[in-house]
Amino acid sequence: MFFKNLIIYQFDKNSSIERLDNNMLKNMAFTPCGPTDSIKKGFVSPINDDDVLKLQVQGHSLLKLRIESKLLPASVIKKKTSERIEQLEQKLGRSATKSEKHCVKDEVIIDLLPVAFTKDQYVYVWINDKDKFIAVETASFKKAEDVLALIRKELGALALKPLSVENNISFTLKEWVCNDSTPPNFFVLNDAMLADPLDGNGKIKLIDENLTAEEVKSYLNGGHEIKSLSFSYKQQTVFTVNTELVFSKISYSSEMLDENSDISLDDKAKRIEADFFLVANELANLINDFTKAVQ
Repeated sequence: MFFKNLIIYQFDKNSSIERLDNNMLKNMAFTPCGPTDSIKKGFVSPINDDDVLKLQVQGHSLLKLRIESKLLPASVIKKKTSERIEQLEQKLGRSATKSEKHCVKDEVIIDLLPVAFTKDQYVYVWINDKDKFIAVETASFKKAEDVLALIRKELGALALKPLSVENNISFTLKEWVCNDSTPPNFFVLNDAMLADPLDGNGKIKLIDENLTAEEVKSYLNGGHEIKSLSFSYKQQTVFTVNTELVFSKISYSSEMLDENSDISLDDKAKRIEADFFLVANELANLINDFTKAVQ
């Protein structure tokens, strides 16, 4: 269980998230799409045990959301709708109105849903009780908010705020690159996104580039800001972070990936639990160290 992207929200000491137990999650358990459903969301077990919807390991909790959606190609909907509109117009002896066309399209979708293929997607949620944050495995704020909306609806209320710091993150990242002054345990890598604050379209994506090169320095000295930057952490974890503190493209050393290789893959629950605890501790330290460094 190794997260690849994380959007992090902080919660207070007496947050309602503490009431989110296994029984409450069962009220939000996944059920498959019915004939007329286009999408269904619900929680499933992270360890393939229907009785365990919340995996808890020494102050860390893991949830797993399943999203099942029907696949309805736009081209198929368009073709079927056009055919039915043509039939309707022949029957009426006139052109169909805009509202009639909308109704026909809705009917086509309803008729196609029962025979549509489905696609499954899984989103993990990590709750860190010690550091008081909840993280959703995604790089999209919209997707993170959609996931949290389910939990918030069940709890009745859930006060969260996106992870943030007081200082200007872009300025700090730029200072680290220009002065080669990264904090302990962090090393700047070769991927970055630069942006001209005076030109909304003035973005430069750097991939595997030497960020100390004169050309890069000329952009930075000319006023470009750093919007995202890649790092390694303790030579164990590689990640990219942007100025909204979204952690993405997270990868791990082979040593870390094999840390629990002594646990048989046949015991999936035990392996998932061990890997989750390993990665939760590593990323909690990374997140705390990074936010302290940019404060």
